[in-house]
Amino acid sequence: MNKIDNKINGEIELYRFLFCLAVLFFHAEKYFLGEPEKLGGMRPYFFVHGAVGVEFFFVCSGFFLARSIRKDITRGSDDIGNDTVRFMLHKIKSIAPVHIVFFVLSFISLIIVRSWGIAETVKRIADSIPAFFLIQMLGFKGTSPNHVSWYLSVMLISMFAIYPLARRYYSTFVKAFAPLASLFILGHLYLKYGSLTGVMVMDGLFYKSMLRGFAEILIGMTAYEIAEWFASGDKSRTKSILITAVSILLITGCGVYVMFTLPARGEFLMIPVCAMLLILAHSRQGMLFRFVNNRFTVFLGKLTLPVYLSQVAAINLISHFGADLSFPVQTIILTASVGICAGIYLALTNHS
Repeated sequence: MNKIDNKINGEIELYRFLFCLAVLFFHAEKYFLGEPEKLGGMRPYFFVHGAVGVEFFFVCSGFFLARSIRKDITRGSDDIGNDTVRFMLHKIKSIAPVHIVFFVLSFISLIIVRSWGIAETVKRIADSIPAFFLIQMLGFKGTSPNHVSWYLSVMLISMFAIYPLARRYYSTFVKAFAPLASLFILGHLYLKYGSLTGVMVMDGLFYKSMLRGFAEILIGMTAYEIAEWFASGDKSRTKSILITAVSILLITGCGVYVMFTLPARGEFLMIPVCAMLLILAHSRQGMLFRFVNNRFTVFLGKLTLPVYLSQVAAINLISHFGADLSFPVQTIILTASVGICAGIYLALTNHS
């Protein structure tokens, strides 16, 4: 495989894709197989904790947010307001096409499976306006045809709140405020719920998932600073071997947690695991990086968001028309469907 330039990290792209698959298969388990009656112990169960793939997404979002802010600081602009707007518009433009395409497809799938008439369809269109503009996680509850887009909503809202403060007080923000604030928020969620998952659970003024995402983005920002420090250190064969061994251990641990009915409190451990995977991959010193940093993993990274957003329409249709199929067959059809949809989307939008 041809190597890629330094702007993209193939190892991180591979992790994004693998965690996306974990979320996809979790939804297959949830909607086709059914969730286990209770958690606890070490019973194998198909991607029972796959939802924690979103933890990697949030931590990764914070990681690259910090990188963007550092780059913006070097530009020397003092107009933080304009820089914030510019950053957010760039972010929105990058996700708007894929969001709109699969939002519409998800809405059409609901019309089909729920047999909505014209009046009901018009009502649902009006109800789905907040979700279309990705502000539903501010409390504008209504119809959310592509309900997995809650992640995008939380990410954009959090970044909009974080960027101007971090841009103005970057060092203090990432080294002091971000780690402390994230620990306060996660400690609250741990004490009150004992879990991270639960998207539409209200916690005072905010959804639980809003707090979850905000805290994890903050951790990702601190992780970036640690990663920059770690990558600038001495390079040696021993260090490369240790990075490789720890990375493999962390990935294996993720796999075990995702595939077994371990307690929900283990979700909190996934946050530092995700941060450590990013820190190690960013160093570009491990053997895994040298092996997977190629055009194929970059392509898998590009597939991640289309795969993630296309799953709801596929699940709706398979649940309706393939309800009598076995779970393995339903899962195979789901995997093939989202793969084809994502591939077509990339082809039509000329992603090279």
